[in-house]
Amino acid sequence: VILILTKYYHTDMGKVLESSLWRSSDFGTLYTKLNLQPGIATVIDNFYICSTNKKKIILVSSSHNDRDQSLFISTDEGATFQKQPITFFVETLLFHPKEEDKVLAYTKEGKVRLEDTAF
Repeated sequence: VILILTKYYHTDMGKVLESSLWRSSDFGTLYTKLNLQPGIATVIDNFYICSTNKKKIILVSSSHNDRDQSLFISTDEGATFQKQPITFFVETLLFHPKEEDKVLAYTKEGKVRLEDTAF
Protein backbone atom coordinates (compact mmCIF):
# COMPACT_ATOMS: atom_id res chain seq x y z
CA VAL A 1 0.00 0.00 0.00
CA ILE A 2 1.20 3.50 -0.90
CA LEU A 3 -0.20 6.63 0.79
CA ILE A 4 0.36 10.14 -0.55
CA LEU A 5 -0.68 13.29 1.32
CA THR A 6 -1.12 16.44 -0.78
CA LYS A 7 -1.66 19.88 0.74
CA TYR A 8 -2.73 23.25 -0.63
CA TYR A 9 -0.77 25.84 1.34
CA HIS A 10 -2.00 29.44 1.10
CA THR A 11 1.07 31.66 1.43
CA ASP A 12 -0.78 34.87 2.33
CA MET A 13 -2.78 33.17 5.08
CA GLY A 14 0.21 31.10 6.24
CA LYS A 15 -1.69 27.84 6.57
CA VAL A 16 -2.90 24.75 4.78
CA LEU A 17 -6.43 25.28 3.44
CA GLU A 18 -7.09 21.81 2.10
CA SER A 19 -5.46 18.44 1.83
CA SER A 20 -6.07 15.07 0.22
CA LEU A 21 -4.93 11.59 1.14
CA TRP A 22 -4.48 9.20 -1.78
CA ARG A 23 -4.17 5.42 -1.40
CA SER A 24 -2.89 2.79 -3.80
CA SER A 25 -3.02 -0.94 -3.13
CA ASP A 26 -1.51 -1.95 -6.50
CA PHE A 27 2.00 -0.50 -6.20
CA GLY A 28 0.98 2.93 -7.53
CA THR A 29 -0.86 1.98 -10.72
CA LEU A 30 -4.18 3.43 -9.48
CA TYR A 31 -4.84 5.83 -6.62
CA THR A 32 -8.09 6.47 -4.75
CA LYS A 33 -8.75 9.71 -2.92
CA LEU A 34 -9.91 8.92 0.61
CA ASN A 35 -12.93 10.78 1.97
CA LEU A 36 -12.75 10.70 5.76
CA GLN A 37 -15.86 12.73 6.56
CA PRO A 38 -18.25 13.25 3.65
CA GLY A 39 -19.56 16.81 3.61
CA ILE A 40 -17.13 18.10 6.24
CA ALA A 41 -13.99 20.04 5.32
CA THR A 42 -11.08 18.30 7.08
CA VAL A 43 -7.42 19.18 6.73
CA ILE A 44 -4.96 16.33 7.28
CA ASP A 45 -1.90 17.77 8.98
CA ASN A 46 0.20 14.62 9.00
CA PHE A 47 0.10 10.85 9.09
CA TYR A 48 2.08 8.28 11.03
CA ILE A 49 2.66 4.57 10.38
CA CYS A 50 3.38 2.20 13.26
CA SER A 51 6.86 0.72 12.92
CA THR A 52 5.88 -2.58 14.57
CA ASN A 53 2.58 -2.99 12.67
CA LYS A 54 2.53 -1.36 9.22
CA LYS A 55 -1.24 -1.88 8.99
CA LYS A 56 -1.79 0.72 11.74
CA ILE A 57 -1.92 4.32 10.52
CA ILE A 58 -2.87 7.48 12.38
CA LEU A 59 -3.88 10.71 10.66
CA VAL A 60 -3.87 14.02 12.53
CA SER A 61 -6.57 16.31 11.17
CA SER A 62 -7.74 19.82 11.91
CA SER A 63 -11.09 21.40 11.38
CA HIS A 64 -11.18 24.03 8.65
CA ASN A 65 -11.30 26.80 11.28
CA ASP A 66 -8.37 25.30 13.30
CA ARG A 67 -10.52 25.09 16.45
CA ASP A 68 -10.12 21.39 17.07
CA GLN A 69 -8.12 18.36 16.03
CA SER A 70 -8.94 14.68 15.68
CA LEU A 71 -7.09 11.47 15.11
CA PHE A 72 -8.23 9.11 12.39
CA ILE A 73 -7.01 5.59 13.11
CA SER A 74 -6.75 2.71 10.65
CA THR A 75 -5.82 -0.88 11.39
CA ASP A 76 -6.13 -2.05 7.77
CA GLU A 77 -3.49 0.01 5.92
CA GLY A 78 -5.83 2.96 5.37
CA ALA A 79 -8.77 1.08 3.84
CA THR A 80 -11.00 2.38 6.66
CA PHE A 81 -10.58 4.91 9.47
CA GLN A 82 -12.20 5.53 12.85
CA LYS A 83 -12.36 9.10 14.17
CA GLN A 84 -11.10 9.82 17.68
CA PRO A 85 -11.60 13.41 18.92
CA ILE A 86 -8.80 14.83 21.05
CA THR A 87 -8.70 17.81 23.41
CA PHE A 88 -5.25 19.11 22.49
CA PHE A 89 -3.26 20.20 19.42
CA VAL A 90 -0.63 17.77 18.15
CA GLU A 91 2.84 18.91 17.18
CA THR A 92 4.07 15.35 16.55
CA LEU A 93 3.17 11.76 17.41
CA LEU A 94 5.29 8.73 18.21
CA PHE A 95 4.00 5.18 18.51
CA HIS A 96 4.89 3.44 21.75
CA PRO A 97 7.77 1.04 20.95
CA LYS A 98 6.11 -1.99 22.58
CA GLU A 99 2.38 -1.20 22.78
CA GLU A 100 1.07 -0.29 19.32
CA ASP A 101 -2.29 0.90 20.72
CA LYS A 102 -0.56 3.73 22.55
CA VAL A 103 1.01 6.89 21.15
CA LEU A 104 3.03 9.65 22.71
CA ALA A 105 1.85 13.06 21.59
CA TYR A 106 3.93 16.20 21.87
CA THR A 107 1.45 19.06 21.95
CA LYS A 108 1.73 22.56 20.55
CA GLU A 109 1.54 23.72 24.17
CA GLY A 110 4.82 21.90 24.87
CA LYS A 111 3.36 19.00 26.84
CA VAL A 112 3.72 15.25 26.37
CA ARG A 113 0.59 13.09 26.48
CA LEU A 114 0.07 9.33 26.37
CA GLU A 115 -3.03 8.39 24.37
CA ASP A 116 -4.74 5.04 23.94
CA THR A 117 -5.81 4.48 20.32
CA ALA A 118 -7.39 1.05 20.68
CA PHE A 119 -10.82 0.47 19.13
